[in-house]
Amino acid sequence: MYKVLLIDDEPIIRDGMKQIIEWEQYGFMICGDSGNGRDGLNLIRTLKPDLAFVDIRMSGMSGIEVVEQAKQAGYSGKFVILSGYSSFSYAQELIKLGIHSYLLKPIDEDELVEILIEIKQILDGEKLINSELTAYYELTEEQAWRAVIDGRLEEWQRSVYVKNQVGPFLLAGIKLRKKCKRGQIKNEFIHVLSPTAKVIFKDNMIYLLYLNQDQETVKQELVQILSYVHTKHDPDASASLAKEYQQLVDTQKAIDEIIDLQDRGFSYSNQQVFQHPFNRLAHPVTLDQEQISAKIVQAIEFKDHSLLLEQGEKIIDYYQSRALIKEKVQIEMLELVLLITRTIKSQYPETKTPSKHEWVDQVYQSYNLAELIDNLIEQWWLLTEEINGFIITSDDDSIEKIIAYIDQYYSRDITLKRLADLFNYNRSYLGKKFRKETGQYFHEYLEKVRIEKAKTLLATSQEKVYVISELVGYNNMDYFYKKFKKHVGKSPKEYRKSLEIDMNS
Repeated sequence: MYKVLLIDDEPIIRDGMKQIIEWEQYGFMICGDSGNGRDGLNLIRTLKPDLAFVDIRMSGMSGIEVVEQAKQAGYSGKFVILSGYSSFSYAQELIKLGIHSYLLKPIDEDELVEILIEIKQILDGEKLINSELTAYYELTEEQAWRAVIDGRLEEWQRSVYVKNQVGPFLLAGIKLRKKCKRGQIKNEFIHVLSPTAKVIFKDNMIYLLYLNQDQETVKQELVQILSYVHTKHDPDASASLAKEYQQLVDTQKAIDEIIDLQDRGFSYSNQQVFQHPFNRLAHPVTLDQEQISAKIVQAIEFKDHSLLLEQGEKIIDYYQSRALIKEKVQIEMLELVLLITRTIKSQYPETKTPSKHEWVDQVYQSYNLAELIDNLIEQWWLLTEEINGFIITSDDDSIEKIIAYIDQYYSRDITLKRLADLFNYNRSYLGKKFRKETGQYFHEYLEKVRIEKAKTLLATSQEKVYVISELVGYNNMDYFYKKFKKHVGKSPKEYRKSLEIDMNS
């Protein structure tokens, strides 16, 4: 039965309408009546009738005002307006409000029945549509959990599988680089996942939503799952774990955390599980772009692959210590690459280097920082085929290049003859030229560089003195002691001890 409400300020009209027909015969029942518009509006809100008959002219609040306010409050039932006057202007106003019918007083039984039959057909149709929609929205459990991940609140809150779930919740995300068979992965996960974990696929992410599990247990399981995915499906997959939360409505916040973790994970190895909050070093590593650019150019000039690798590791250490977002890393890396390219072009104008657009593609198409560094080192190494730093193009910069070589390779067995051969000079001529331009003999300059490097290592490392001796190019420790004391006035051990005393004083 559909409910009917009567609103009219004439009691005789209300009583007459109750008696004029058998309402139940037509599928309706009268649920209430009111003698004024304001009370009638309140009854609409409380009784929620399917059909309301409203007198158009009442004191206090007119029928049109009742209809307007009811619709504004969200009432979706049908209205039939009652009036003692036939008015075209009224009819126009009613059409604007979406009112179904206009019934003149005194009420004609046949007209009333005709309107009821018509309205019942409409209500039956709407009821059928609503029932079909309800059936459509009755989600499976899998669809309900997907609705949670999608943020479709109204849908999952209707699901019997989801709506009554209580926390704590933990959300993990596994980001895939390759396209994988979802059904296969899901079937495989059954054997390795906790029974309370829900598996939801979205785009290139596998979300794992854990119900009532402690964080350490979930993390250990996630490490195993990531290892499994690396072995069986995608070696480039990465995993993230958001912090614990209590209400399912906060799942979108957890997803935002996972996206941020994956973004900052650009600089890290994908063998670890990224956790919120992302750990940053209290004292991040510093990086001088000009200095590292010069080192990379030097490695290219002198065909030193190990030096290139060393600079790549420094770059990775720097970004891992700062946990920057991917976009920031890419911007800074592009700046560094372009700086290196400008330096090379200024010193070796004939060298063919990749264009700016090619470098941009290289930077922005790399999946992570490690891959980017590998690609850049490979590209830079190709330039060594065109660049030879040992060829002196101008007499003005010859000693400058030789000094750069000594400063970098002081730990090697460097002799004046070796330098003369490398840079295509006569040994005697190079010795005189070096002294003339630096004011020092070659062996004096080399000694000075080695001792300064030894002082730095004594101050910043815990290495044994004999190890430091070898690191700076002295194979004979007694000879190292002798040279160190000559330049510093103390033995290496005395120097290190004096530094400790200065620090403690």
